[in-house]
Amino acid sequence: MNKNKVSEILLLGLPNSGKSTLVNALTMNKTSIIGSKPNTTRDKISKIISYENDKDILISDLPGFLEKPDEFNINYQNNIDKFINEADKIFFIIDIHTKDFSGLDSIFNIINKKNLSKNVLTIFNKCENFDKNTLDKRLYKYVYNECFFVSGYHKLGLERIHDYLKNIAKKSINEHNYTTSLTIIGRPNAGKSTLFNALLNKERSTVSKVPNTTRDKIVENFETNQRKYLITDTAGIPRKKHKDQIDRYSSEISIKSLENTDIALIVVDSEIGLSFEDKRILNSSIENFVTPLLILNKWDLLDTEQKEDINNSIKRDLKQYRWVNVVRVSALNTKNINQIAKNIDFIETQLNHRISTSELNSYFRELWVKSPPHPFRGKRAKLKFVSQFSTKPPEFGFSLSSRIPKNYISFIENKIRENFNMSVIAFRIKINA
Repeated sequence: MNKNKVSEILLLGLPNSGKSTLVNALTMNKTSIIGSKPNTTRDKISKIISYENDKDILISDLPGFLEKPDEFNINYQNNIDKFINEADKIFFIIDIHTKDFSGLDSIFNIINKKNLSKNVLTIFNKCENFDKNTLDKRLYKYVYNECFFVSGYHKLGLERIHDYLKNIAKKSINEHNYTTSLTIIGRPNAGKSTLFNALLNKERSTVSKVPNTTRDKIVENFETNQRKYLITDTAGIPRKKHKDQIDRYSSEISIKSLENTDIALIVVDSEIGLSFEDKRILNSSIENFVTPLLILNKWDLLDTEQKEDINNSIKRDLKQYRWVNVVRVSALNTKNINQIAKNIDFIETQLNHRISTSELNSYFRELWVKSPPHPFRGKRAKLKFVSQFSTKPPEFGFSLSSRIPKNYISFIENKIRENFNMSVIAFRIKINA
């Protein structure tokens, strides 16, 4: 039973029973990845549904249950007892057209063996244009308590499910309203999921030697000694020519996740170094004013000479972004993992730092006199006013009499980093002229 404040609904079903489609229909977005290929979902995906009166419920989608799991799903098949025990209710999702009664029996036997029947509801999916009177009588065996006939794809019959969820949803106490979000991102097999599990101190994300095991976004709560965060593990971003349709969609979700995060934990395979894809992620992060933390994973696999080479290479590659913090770790051995938490807290402090308007104007008026910008198109800009109008990321507005050269904007950025406790974060400067 789930001891958290928010009730959890766990979806169990055979591969391609439409669980991911149903989750997306209920939550009205594409948190889970949908494909016609069975067992597209490879991880437990959890999503909060919020109802009126501040009531929340957690709905979790598992990989389709396999009698003979492959390497991608064996961790989750083995841990299915744990997931079932954590859930408050179970939705048994059945494709109304299925003939795989052996597979259904496998799930049926697990439910009965654990005496969970009172917590299970049956949902028959893909019921568009289906006459309930023609239901295969063999499926009656799998009906527990209430029974729903729906179509996740066509969004039919969902009202009854929402009514049920509203009745069991619990009032939120802002337990999931974490103020700062983290996203783990990087190339396939760089060790993102291993790092995710190491930070959480539990196996939550699928780990495999096969690249691109994680295809979905996985969201969890993460606490350091000082603060609480929301942390997301994303799919690896392969080279373009190596992407299939599902991987391409996974990559889009991963890159797009940068738009809704505060800190990007960019995981790099130390044996490879900063690749073209890693640089692309770094640039995307900074372009979105998301603060990157570069994590060189598998550091323990390098000898002294290799470490020196990688350090020199990183210095060259980060010439434009010398302010970016770098942490060297071994996620597999949890070596130096505590340094990541310390860096996250340090970055979060800077992201929330606010500078008074008087302090900014005093400093930059003096700077404008000592080191004025060169004329731009024949005009030398005068500083009218400067202020910080937001945090996380910090945004600064400079009101000028005319435009200034780009290199002077970089000069301003460096001065803010040097003098105002924003040395390792991304922030925005807006020029109004």
